[in-house]
Amino acid sequence: MVCLGEFLNCNIYCCTGGTSIAVDKKNLRDGVHIVVGTPGRVNDMMKRGFLKTEHLKMMIFDEADEMLSRGFEEQIRDVFSLIPSDI
Repeated sequence: MVCLGEFLNCNIYCCTGGTSIAVDKKNLRDGVHIVVGTPGRVNDMMKRGFLKTEHLKMMIFDEADEMLSRGFEEQIRDVFSLIPSDI
């Protein structure tokens, strides 16, 4: 299987709960261009300092209405509190 990142010459990483934090830490510290993740794990990686936001250009919350209706409001608010205000 070929990853879209191979065509774009960029590193993409999926950061979700239920996976190894050590693996997330290593991949995020090695550097990625695009992170796809769940609100809880993204929030956790930001709070731990593994997912840096100073070079963040864009944040997309796909199906945010669904996440809000399923009890993710606190994690979403936490993520927003950790990103620069101009994002």
